[in-house]
Amino acid sequence: MTRRPAIDTVGPGLDPGAVSLPGVLMQAITHIAPAVGLIFTVQAISGVAGVASPFALAFAALAMASVAVSVVQLSRKISSAGGYFTWVSATLGPRAGFFVAWIFLLFEPIGAGINIAFLGGILQATFKAEYGYDLAWWVTAMVGCLVLTAVSYFGLRLSIRFVVVMGAFEILVCVALALTSLVHPGRGGLNLTPFNPANATSLNGLFLGVVFAIFAFAGFEEVAPLAEESREPARTLPRAVVLSLLITGVFLLFTSWGILVGWGTSDLSSFVSGGSPVLTLAHRLWGAGWILILVALINSAVGVGIAVQNASTRVIFGMARAGALPAALAKIHPVHRTPVNAVWMQSIITAIVALGGGLAFGAIGVLTFAAVIITLLVIVIYTAGNLATWLLYSRKYPREYRRITHLVVPIVSSIILIYVGYKTVRPLPSGVDKWAPAVAAGWFVLGLLVVAVLSTTGHRQWMTHAGVAIATDEPPAPAGEAASSAPTASR
Repeated sequence: MTRRPAIDTVGPGLDPGAVSLPGVLMQAITHIAPAVGLIFTVQAISGVAGVASPFALAFAALAMASVAVSVVQLSRKISSAGGYFTWVSATLGPRAGFFVAWIFLLFEPIGAGINIAFLGGILQATFKAEYGYDLAWWVTAMVGCLVLTAVSYFGLRLSIRFVVVMGAFEILVCVALALTSLVHPGRGGLNLTPFNPANATSLNGLFLGVVFAIFAFAGFEEVAPLAEESREPARTLPRAVVLSLLITGVFLLFTSWGILVGWGTSDLSSFVSGGSPVLTLAHRLWGAGWILILVALINSAVGVGIAVQNASTRVIFGMARAGALPAALAKIHPVHRTPVNAVWMQSIITAIVALGGGLAFGAIGVLTFAAVIITLLVIVIYTAGNLATWLLYSRKYPREYRRITHLVVPIVSSIILIYVGYKTVRPLPSGVDKWAPAVAAGWFVLGLLVVAVLSTTGHRQWMTHAGVAIATDEPPAPAGEAASSAPTASR
C-alpha cells in the first residue's frame, strides 16, 4: 500500500523537550497508580488467590518485564506521540496499526473515569463511616473530571509537576505503612507465607490473581505518547520504562507483603471481606494518622487520571495528525502547546465513563469490571508490540538484530500473556464481571469490521495515513536500500 503524507498539525505543534527523565518516569509510575494498587488491587487479588497475592504480583511483574523488552526496543527506534499505533503501523502495516489503535481507544481513555468513580465510592463509604456524612460518589467524580481537564489543558509541564510531587508522596506514605505493619504484625506473625504459591486458594485462583496483577502494572508503557515532548526520547523513554517497572514491582511486592502481615496472614478472610482493609489497618496502626493513607488514595486516583489524560490525548492527537481520526483532533493550543480538542474529547469520555460506569456497576464495582476488559485488551496490544519488535529489527535493523532480545523474549512474553488471557475466561469471572470478556470480544470484533469497512468503502486514505506520523518516526532503511525503499512523511 503506497503511503501518503500525513495531514498538517493544526497549530504550532507539541512542546518539544518539555519533560526530562524524572517527569517521564513519574508519568509511568502514576499511571500504574501505586496507592490504588495497594488499597484496591491487593484486596482483589487476595480474594481469588488467597494469601499468595504477592506471588501473583511477582509473576505479573516478570510478565510485564518481558513486555518491557519490546517497548524499550521499539521506543529506541520510533519516537512518536502515537505509541503502539505508530509502532504497529510502521511494522505490521496500517490496517494492523489502526486495529491496535481501536483496541487502545477502549481501554486507555476509560482509565481516568473508572479511577475517579472508584475514588468517589471509597470517599462516600469512608466519610459516612467516619463522620456520618454521605458524600455522593458522583460529586467526587465530577470534581475529579474538572481537575483533570484543567491540568491537561494548561500544559504538559504543569501536569507533570503534579504527577512528580503526587507520585513521590503516595509511594512514601504507603511504604511507611508497610514498614509499620511489619514491625507490628497481626495474627500469624512476621512470615514469608505470601510468597509461596502453594498457599494460594487454587491454581485457577492464582492465575485469576495474575490477571488483576497485570491490570495493576498496565500503564508503564504509556510513556511512549510523550516521546515528542521528552528530552532525548530515544534515551529517556527506555530508561523510564525499565525504572518504572523496577520501582513499582519492588513497591507492590514489599507493600503487599507488609499489609498482609500487618493484618494477619492467619486472618485473611476478614481482609478480603472488609470494605477497605488498608484504611482499617492504618487506623489501627497510626490512629489519627490514617488520614495520610486516604490522602494518598485521593492523590493516586487523581495522579493516574492525569497520566491517562496525558497518554490518551497524545495518541488521539497522533492518530488525527496521521489522518486516522478527524483533523480537528490534531489542533494544538497556541499558548499551552497541548492537543486542546483531544483534551476536550478525553474529558467527555472521562465524565461519561465515571457517571455511566458508576451507575451501571457501582462506583467501586466499575473498577473490577473494567480490570478484566483492560487486561484482555492490553494482551492483544502487547502481543502485537512483540511481533512488531521482531519485524522491525529483523527487517530494518538486521545488524542490530539479536535472537534472544528480538525473537525469544517476545515469543515467551506472548505465550505468557495469551495463557493469562485464556485463564481469564476459563472459567468466567463470577457475578456481573462474567460479562466483561464479552464486552472485550465485542469491541475486538467491531474493530475488525471497522477495518474491513474502511478498506473497502473508499476510506482507504485514513488507513494509509495510519502508518505515518512525523518524519523522525520512520526508521531508516539499511544502507544501500534507503534510496529505493525508505518511506517518507511530512507534517
